[in-house]
Amino acid sequence: MNHLFLDTSTNNSSMFLSIENELVYSKTWISENNHSEEINKYFSEIKNSIDQIQYIGVLVGPGGFNSIRIGISFSLAISLSKNIKIVSLPTHLVQAIDSVLEKKDIISVIQCGKNMKSWAEFKSGNFEPINSGITKDKIYEGDKYCGEINNLGNKNPRPYNKILETSKHIINNYGYTEPENILPIYAREPSISIPKEPYKKFNN
Repeated sequence: MNHLFLDTSTNNSSMFLSIENELVYSKTWISENNHSEEINKYFSEIKNSIDQIQYIGVLVGPGGFNSIRIGISFSLAISLSKNIKIVSLPTHLVQAIDSVLEKKDIISVIQCGKNMKSWAEFKSGNFEPINSGITKDKIYEGDKYCGEINNLGNKNPRPYNKILETSKHIINNYGYTEPENILPIYAREPSISIPKEPYKKFNN
């Protein structure tokens, strides 16, 4: 299906457009904390294809507090204005999806700013993490970790194929997400509100 993927979870950002199973637009960038301006700029390059899009996949965190909300708001604006289906994609699951599908144990790591890192442990092929938390100044390296780890280098931690595999799993098993359920997953509880249960989508 024709789809648009948007990831503003952290400074490692991306926008992907696939039409008729062909990736026709691929943009990854390191954000300078101007996510709103950047996604507007890049979306303007593909806006003529919007009527062909059948669903939007948006990564909902954890990650940067403001950047997550920008990505969600932008995706919902397109979805609601054009009546396009939308699916919520937890960022930790996207990073861990290869290991989850292979039933390998893995710990996903996401940079949250101020030397803070969110982590989530996946085990035995389960799509929900068995444990998660947030740490400061800890070094994550080695095969047991994935995502925004210390030895990542210039590699995109959430490439197109990982986002695609995650969206396929969620859509095939749980369907699309209702707009009111497109909610940010925070590494820590925000002071202004109480976050919703982040992985309730996968509860039976």
